[in-house]
Amino acid sequence: MTFQPMRNAIAVLILCALASLPAVAVGQAYPSKPIRIVVGFAPGGPADIITRLLSRSLAVHLGQPVVVDNRPGADANIAMELVARASPDGYTLLLAMSGLSINPSLYGKVSYDSLKDFVPITLVGEATNLVAVHPSVPVKNLKELIDYTRANPDKLNYASSSSPTHMATEMFKQMAGVNIVRVPYKGAAPAIPALLSGQVQFMISSLGTLLPHAKANKVHALAVTSARRSSLVPDVPTVDEAGVPGYSAATWYGISAPAGTPRAVIDRLNSDFRKILIEPEIKAQLLAQTIEASPSTPEEFGDFIRADIAKWQAVVKASGAKID
Repeated sequence: MTFQPMRNAIAVLILCALASLPAVAVGQAYPSKPIRIVVGFAPGGPADIITRLLSRSLAVHLGQPVVVDNRPGADANIAMELVARASPDGYTLLLAMSGLSINPSLYGKVSYDSLKDFVPITLVGEATNLVAVHPSVPVKNLKELIDYTRANPDKLNYASSSSPTHMATEMFKQMAGVNIVRVPYKGAAPAIPALLSGQVQFMISSLGTLLPHAKANKVHALAVTSARRSSLVPDVPTVDEAGVPGYSAATWYGISAPAGTPRAVIDRLNSDFRKILIEPEIKAQLLAQTIEASPSTPEEFGDFIRADIAKWQAVVKASGAKID
């Protein structure tokens, strides 16, 4: 009987320790219910298409439904704020994009910290953008565009539809020493018709969005913004090759989770996504969206995000751009 109080005390300590463990460690094996991936843009756009493609394969690997949750608005800030506040149990994930690196510098206030509130899982890949002009602009290549713009400051307008392409254009302006006037649009859907009609004369947007119009000669493709040429348009030079040395501004996509998500869950998801991203069919479908699949470790993706944040902080500061 003298040992009963000690046994009771030990039992209480064990129960307290178990209660402090993540649910996935003491309950059913992960996953035991549907997972959702939050996307910061409306259905039908590149981000949504990519997420739905990945979610179908992820559901097979996990043995649970994977739901795509579209939360458009505020340049994906709404989606990122939602995931930052979600339970860190592995059942809410974020389709992370370049805006995760750019928005905290560009917007006057965001209610999340890109490094502290998320844990990286894997990089999905990068999508190059296309530099295009309306046929009314009397240039045949990027060098001629730079010369023309320097001789005609503020004459050309550019369509801006998201923070990644907005800042890609601002970085081009800085590095090329040109001045082109920004005209903001609420997405690529209204921005593309403005370019096709000549309301704006210049645009940097996704290759997948602009390429059909370039093939139809409705716009002139001058360069791609990635560090390397795209296999989809091998004859189109990079901005670096075409006259702006050192320029590179691809749009990236990745998968992140709320900070505090158990490492075992992160490792499971990373392993499954890496398997998915090397499947020939998935790689081909991503390439059709102009994305080169680039799976990574969580640590590699984290280093990538930190470097990207530093890069865009400098660009935003130099541009003076700020959105309230």
